[in-house]
Amino acid sequence: MIGMPARNGFLSFSILVFLFISSSGRSQQETSFFRHFKVKPDSSYISDYTQLLTGRFFVLFQDAEIMSNPGNIEKIIYRPNVNFRFGIAGFYKWFGLGLSMENIFSVLDEQTYGSTSSLDLRVNAFGRRIAGEAFFQKYTGFYIRTPKKDDGSYYLIPDMSTFSLGLSGYWIYNPEHFSIRAAFIQTERQKKSAGSFLVRPSFLYYRISSDQGIIPEELIREYNIPGSKLITSGEFYSLGLSPGYNYTWVFLRNFYISGTIFPGVAAQFYTFKNATNTWYDFEFSFKLGGRIAAGYNSDVWFIGGAIQTSFNQIPDRLSNTLFDYDVSQVRIWVGTRFNLFK
Repeated sequence: MIGMPARNGFLSFSILVFLFISSSGRSQQETSFFRHFKVKPDSSYISDYTQLLTGRFFVLFQDAEIMSNPGNIEKIIYRPNVNFRFGIAGFYKWFGLGLSMENIFSVLDEQTYGSTSSLDLRVNAFGRRIAGEAFFQKYTGFYIRTPKKDDGSYYLIPDMSTFSLGLSGYWIYNPEHFSIRAAFIQTERQKKSAGSFLVRPSFLYYRISSDQGIIPEELIREYNIPGSKLITSGEFYSLGLSPGYNYTWVFLRNFYISGTIFPGVAAQFYTFKNATNTWYDFEFSFKLGGRIAAGYNSDVWFIGGAIQTSFNQIPDRLSNTLFDYDVSQVRIWVGTRFNLFK
């Protein structure tokens, strides 16, 4: 999703590019290695619509939240001033394209929440045996949701900026009976309930910075926060491996609920600094992420929604200060399929 600041706010456009790995059209001279990726799904479990144009209208809400606990205060929660978006998307064979725009009918008050500029690009590739996701994200301009000022207004940090870049891959062990495409992009339909074990390797780079520090002077004085906790910037690198499981329950023929859970571990290196010092550290941490989708999917029409959390979460400790960054995404859609060559 790509956002651009505009007068009296910002207008965000997003381009979502989905590359789907096709298992058809390969030469019979393939090596045994590539034959392993050429999956023929069981037609009694999965219906394939990749030869049709799949189009949908969607509403997207993405919640980026940062939490810091400098010790003398229970927690500080930062959020950008972003809103939900409307968009359209189309998928044909292995290619998909979507466009979304900021909701201009419900704009959060900039005097209350400050102004945020954003840049958010996501690329997804869903094959039958393997799948992958990548993102590039930047926010500038945050407000503190909690704690508030004595008069009930929010603290604003206009120069606070975050940047993140991440990659995740998925290995699907049961692609003959389980379709990850059916739950999330609707180019296939799950006809019978099925599940699969998954393995997800992931990489994340994340950076946060603010020239004045991420904690306002009023909070520093009120809670007597020591200088060692006043972070002005930090960089994080995380390399993780998460085994997981995804199951799609089909009921009343065309209705489904699909859920995924990913417990795992991550090796994390980070560096952070305040006005006078720089620290480096390395640690292993436990990670837990998941996603769930539900809806109605027929041969022609479909409607549904999905929730994804902890896709690019980075929990760390900054000089014994708990720091957590997470982006959760909620998407609701309705769509249909067309035969372009009929």
